Order: sequence, then C-alpha cells, then structure tokens
Amino acid sequence: MFYDSDDCLWLFRLISIDMYLFKPMKVLLKLTFYIVVVLTGIQTVMFLKKSETYYFVKCQPIYFGSFFIEPWPINRLGHVLERRIKRQSIYFNILLIVITVVSLVSGILHALPIEDDEEIFYTLAFFQEYFPRCQRFLCFVYRMGFVLLSIVMPAPFLISIYVGCHAQYQICMLVHVLKTVNKVNQTEESDLLLDKNYQEKTKNLLKFCIKRHCQLTHADREAMKEVQILAILFCITTSILFICMIIFIFSCSFREASKGRYLRLPTLIFPAGVIFVHIFFLAQGIENMGSFKVLLQSSWYNWNKENKMIYLMFLTNCKNPYKLRFSNSFSVDYELAVSILKSVYSVLSVLGYWKR
Repeated sequence: MFYDSDDCLWLFRLISIDMYLFKPMKVLLKLTFYIVVVLTGIQTVMFLKKSETYYFVKCQPIYFGSFFIEPWPINRLGHVLERRIKRQSIYFNILLIVITVVSLVSGILHALPIEDDEEIFYTLAFFQEYFPRCQRFLCFVYRMGFVLLSIVMPAPFLISIYVGCHAQYQICMLVHVLKTVNKVNQTEESDLLLDKNYQEKTKNLLKFCIKRHCQLTHADREAMKEVQILAILFCITTSILFICMIIFIFSCSFREASKGRYLRLPTLIFPAGVIFVHIFFLAQGIENMGSFKVLLQSSWYNWNKENKMIYLMFLTNCKNPYKLRFSNSFSVDYELAVSILKSVYSVLSVLGYWKR
C-alpha cells in the first residue's frame, strides 16, 4: 500500500517501516542477524552436550527469544470523520513513542552488566570460558546488540498495528459512504421508485462501493499471503518464549537469577503486553466495522430491479466480515485472545500447584 505525505500515522510509519529501509540499517540488521544465528547455533550445540535441566531453565528465555491499495484521504468524507481519525492517530503515535522509549530502556538495562549475568545469558559464559583474552570486547559487542534488538523486535508487531489502523480507517470511510445511500433530499419514498435521478445515483454509488470493497478484500488477501508463514513462525516462537519465561519465573532459580534485574522484567513485559492488547482490539474493531450490517439497513425496497440485483451481489460479497486472517482456521480476534488467556491461566494454575 502506498501512503503519501499526508499520512496521519507518519511517525508510526517512520519508526516501524521507513527507518529499516536505509542502507546502514539494512547492513546493521544483517550483521546482527548473522551474529545471533551463529551464537544461537553454538548455544544449541552446547546445550546438547551439557544437558543440565537446571541450567537450561535459567537460559531458555534468552535462547528462545533470539528467533524473531491506494487509500482515500481522510479529509474526503467530512470534518467529523476526519477529526475522529486524526484523534485516534494521535493516540497511536503517542502509544508508539511510549513503546519505543520503554523498549529502548529495556535494551539499555539488559546491556548494562549485572553480577552473575552469565547465569542467564549463556553467550557471556561461553565467551568467558573459551575466549578469556578478548572476553570484555566480545561481551561489550554482545550487550550492545540488546539496544538494537529492543527497537527491532517490536517492529513486526508495530507494522501490524500500523497496517491495521489504515485498514480500519479505509473500512470506516467505506461504511460512511454506504450510509449515504439512504439519504434522500425532499422526496417522498413513494416517488423514489420512479425517480430516475435517484435510481441512477444509487446505482453509481453501489458500484463504487462494490469496487472499493473488492480492492480492500484483494489487498487483505495479498497481505495475508505475504505474512502467513512469518505469522505462524512468530506465533510458535512467541508461545515457546512465553512458556519458557513462565517456567523460569516459577523455577527455584528465579529469586537468585532476578537479583538486580527487577527493572528489566517490567520494561520487557510492558511493551509486549501493550502491543498484545492493541493488536487484538484493533483486529476485533476491524471485524465489527463490516459493511454487511449497514447494507441490511438500506432502503432497498425503494430501488428498481437493476439496483436490487446489484444490492444482492454486494450483500453476498459482504457476508463474510473483514478479518486479520492468516489461514482458514486462524484469525486474530477476541476469541483467540480469550483462548490464549485461558491457556495462560491453566499453565499458571498447574505450575502454582506443582510449586506448592
């Protein structure tokens, strides 16, 4: 999708998308990616050689956390809708600043050395054991990577919020246009059926909305095809990471390993929780803004036969609501959020029972 200079979420786009298009950032990201892959491979091999459960529980959160249409302008459909969209855009831009600042603070806190950090970060212990002479330099480079990763790791989810916001705005404007179908100026309903100007205007408006609806649906399908595999991988790795963090927190080593790290955990959990909540609320908001309910309220009985046929065609196309769907059985909505929270509660209950 192409966005011009009037993008109301320009700050969101700058930090989550445009920043990573510069060549120096691309080189830095590739270098970081290769370093993380090599270190993760080394850690995997060493885990297989030294398969101690106690040590694996302490290091597993860091280990699994290493994997990681042309729109309508918003001023086109009136000042009320424009103010509503701009107000929501300001909120999301402020939200982005908060998430970025807290994530950056988290990266800096993880980069600052704390006693017994090698108990959590296996890479530091690896440098200490196998490269004692250049240990300080290697550890410094490794820790500086946390600052970069603190900005890069939320980026895919921030992009999802950015695209979701624009999708919501475009659907909102389409629904606003559909509501104008029933607007009639100084004409009795009994005379509308024979009013050629009204019927022609209704036909053009319905065709226009059908075309726009098809554009949005096509853009949604193409976008989902692009991110389908990545979305599945993100879900798997995020689930594993979350499970590892729960096991780590409930393990007997948590009190020892968390000394001096109380600021790291909140700054790590806060951005993840805020992003999680907003993605699901945004996805459900898109689903609730479908065109089907608006079409059902249309005064179709005042239309001629041709317009009724167009109306039935449009009604059939709009029967399935807009969804952030990555496959036939997987979509982002309240049901998925509730199922995740239920699973989390079940895991916490079982671990709490075992700990007692």
